[in-house]
Amino acid sequence: MIRRLAIAFGAAGAAVTMLAGSAAASTGGTYYAADQAGYTATGAYFKVVEVNAWLPDASRFSREIGRLGFSLEMLTPALVIDLSVYACTDSTCRPGGRPVTNRYRLAFKIYQRSTHALICSTANSTCPGVPRAWNNARLAPGHQAGLSLFYDHRNGALFAGAGRYAYNNYPANAGMVVNQARIGVELGSTPWSAVRYRAPARETRLASFGVPVGPPYEAEFATYKGQSSCLNSWWTRHQVEMTGNGTAGSVEARPHGLSNLGCNFGVYLER
Repeated sequence: MIRRLAIAFGAAGAAVTMLAGSAAASTGGTYYAADQAGYTATGAYFKVVEVNAWLPDASRFSREIGRLGFSLEMLTPALVIDLSVYACTDSTCRPGGRPVTNRYRLAFKIYQRSTHALICSTANSTCPGVPRAWNNARLAPGHQAGLSLFYDHRNGALFAGAGRYAYNNYPANAGMVVNQARIGVELGSTPWSAVRYRAPARETRLASFGVPVGPPYEAEFATYKGQSSCLNSWWTRHQVEMTGNGTAGSVEARPHGLSNLGCNFGVYLER
């Protein structure tokens, strides 16, 4: 199954190399979230979303935040499918504590979109067939991690990958409508968590996505029809900005610096 996942994402990456930047980008309105910042793509049905992320020592941000996560999401009208790697910045997962360097853990979760109810999680093995290696995995800071979500819309299957680890056992329905795909940071334990946040003295780079610069392109999407590209493409991209209550207001974190045909960007804590 791991080899099948690798082949699927390798094919998507090859398509991106050929097609990135082949159509004009469409920029939509800003989305707001209580615990997320990054980019989301709409205007198509998405079967692949993947990115390379540089995992910093999360303890560097212990004054401002309690938890740092790197997240991919697929959204249907009914579901939120969330893959993340995350680490606490101190022993309490709250801002302002004594910095502690932690390795990143893996999480794959599915929620009801309307009620925010958790359907299953690999962390507590309520999702079926969770490999022991998945829950035992620890990713060291200072390294790059490849994150991947793939929905097989014809056969009804979901595949998640983080580095060399894979979870392939969720029995998704065929024909789901994945009409949004998201890449960014997730600073709470759920996509809707209220985040305890202390503003830095100056704007601070929190996360880097899509590194290194140059092919193979990294912040990638692919549609049911096989169209593949980064954020600078024919679907619509939206900035996702984190605010205290998830609506328009004072911004706590936002993406900056979209570059390399829309394949690279950073997320910053705002002062």
